[in-house]
This record gives sequence, structure tokens and C-alpha cells, in this order.
Amino acid sequence: MTLVIAQKHNNTVTLSSDSRISFGTSGHIDYGIKVFSVPVKIFSPTNSETNTNNLDYDHILGVAVVGSAINAYTVKESVYEILQNLQYIPGYTDLSMYGISKLVFKIFEKTTLDLGKIIQENGLCGLILTGYCAVQKKIRTFYFSCDTTDYPIRPFYEEILKENGIRFFGSGEKEAEQIHTQNTTLTPSHIIRQVIREGKVNSVGGGIQYGEIVEKNFKVYGIADYSLTEDGRFKEHIYTLRGINLYKDDFEKESDGFHISYPFKMPFESEIQIILNKLLKNFDNPTAE
Repeated sequence: MTLVIAQKHNNTVTLSSDSRISFGTSGHIDYGIKVFSVPVKIFSPTNSETNTNNLDYDHILGVAVVGSAINAYTVKESVYEILQNLQYIPGYTDLSMYGISKLVFKIFEKTTLDLGKIIQENGLCGLILTGYCAVQKKIRTFYFSCDTTDYPIRPFYEEILKENGIRFFGSGEKEAEQIHTQNTTLTPSHIIRQVIREGKVNSVGGGIQYGEIVEKNFKVYGIADYSLTEDGRFKEHIYTLRGINLYKDDFEKESDGFHISYPFKMPFESEIQIILNKLLKNFDNPTAE
């Protein structure tokens, strides 16, 4: 399982998650990809005279997954491949985000039902899809999941976050909701970090993953956290991408001459500034507590 937070604020939607993938009693890894971008290309019909067509939709959607890693990654790979090779029928094809989601649901439904026959409810997953709708000229978000209240299970999808708001998904949902209720000013990154630090949900852990809609396209960012010394002083920034510290251990060593270049968000910078200000105050006034 996992913890995914989807938040809508005005003209953008963000997707955030932890990075832990659990394997029952066998253990876990803390660098699973749960938030990713999917390029969508929709072409016009081929002109029989010129043997050419037009690229009429070219945007990057955002996807986040929860639940079974096997199901989620099977769906993800299928969606990633298919959505880059679409062609529409004029006057018939629905080019809206709803139309795209309807196609994604066909993939989600088949994968979920087929895997369900093999690994039962352990194979269930959820999927959040967000992106620019060329018909309604706005960002729309859809949630794909399964109704397990009756048998056989029923895959479904629905539009969410039609207005500004926040939604929580996965095994850490209740803990995240409780933290948000206690302090509605916290960002998704702060909420996920707190759930991880409290350690009440074993299947939520690792680093924070984050992506957001920027100018009609979804973009994935690394997250800059920080560490403290034993006496509570600021030590260093920690730059992680999908749970991996990019500038430590094996990644810190010179390797093949490549530099991993990703943009980073710094959601905890105000905390760092408070720590530094307190340190400066104590330095200027050693007797102050």
C-alpha cells in the first residue's frame, strides 16, 4: 500500500506520495516510483493525399498509484505506451479528459479483473490521473479504484477535485486525514513526512515524491529535505528523488560523467530558516534560552 495525496488549488493539481513498496513479511524497498508523468499524443486521421496527419493534443498527464505494485505497474506501463499513440475520429471521438479517462479505465478494468482471478484482492490497486482537458480548457482529475463491498469486485472511475480541495488515498489515508484536520495549513509534503516519522503505518515510508501541473503539463520534482546535528543544529540539505538521495553514497561518486539534473521543491525551507535564526539569536546572545 502507500499514501498518495492529491490536491487542487485554483488552476493546478499536485500529486504527492511516499516511496515505500512492501512485500508482506519479506520486507520492503523505499524507492518505488508512485508519481510519474505520461505524455499523451493524439493525432488527426491520416490525409490520404499527403499521407500526413496533425498532432492535435500534445500534453503530459500526471499519474499516481496506490495498492498492489504488480497491478499498478502493469496498468502504468500499458497506459504509458497506449496514450502516446492515439488517433481520433472527427465528430465521434471524445477528446476531453473524460474521454481519455474512459480509455484508461478499459486498461485498468481488464488488468484488475485478470489479476484478481490470480492473486485475489491482494492484486487491487488505485490510480489517480490528472491533466489538461482540451474540451473544457481546464485541469481535470479522475480516480480509478474497485468496489469490494460485494462479489465480484467492481472496478469504477470517477472525477474528483472538481473544486479546490485535498484527497487522501492508500493505507496511510486515515493518519493523513487526521493530521490535515488538526492543521489545514500543512502542505502534502509536510503531511506525508509526518506520517512517515510517526511510523504508525508500516507500509508508508521512504522519501517524498511530488509532481504538479505547470502550464498545462505535469512535471515531476525532487524534494529537498534536511538533517540536523545531534544538538539540533542544521546540518545539510538532503536532495531526494523518488526516495533516492541523489548526492550521497553511490550517487555521490563520479560515475560515467553524468549529472542527474532534476528540479527540486523545498517545502521545508521555512523550518530551516527558523532553526538558523534561533542559532543566530543564541550566537548573538549566549545567555538567551
